[in-house]
Amino acid sequence: MNAKSAISKEIFAPHDERMLGAVQVKRRTKKKIPFLATGGQGEYLTYICLSVTNKKPAQASITKVKQFEGSTSFVRRTQWMLEQLRQVNGIDPNRDSPEFDLLFENAFDQWVANTASEKCTFFQVLHHTCQRYLTDKKPEFINCQSKIMGGKSM
Repeated sequence: MNAKSAISKEIFAPHDERMLGAVQVKRRTKKKIPFLATGGQGEYLTYICLSVTNKKPAQASITKVKQFEGSTSFVRRTQWMLEQLRQVNGIDPNRDSPEFDLLFENAFDQWVANTASEKCTFFQVLHHTCQRYLTDKKPEFINCQSKIMGGKSM
């Protein structure tokens, strides 16, 4: 079973949610954390996941999920409602770049996806999800390639 289907089964299915997309990421900048609750600088993989609840009205959210070294299970870390997403920055609209920023009401994260195509796929799902589930305040997509926005240049 690949990581994304395992995350879907372990993290989202028990909460009656469906995962729409996920991208494996690394931080572009090191966060300065004076202490770590995990008891040391353990190695881990980080995924940014997009999910939606199965009950109506559907609620979409973005969740940071981690898998620590030596463990087969995944841990739900931070979660934001899609409404809290203010801006999606693709960094460079003129080239395939794996780097991107997510700006929320109360948080800002700088990420690098494994590949530019993984980022592109995640952005397409994210953009479509925002169009579908957000009625009023949709996040701003800046510095994104037009193929992400369904052909519209932004």
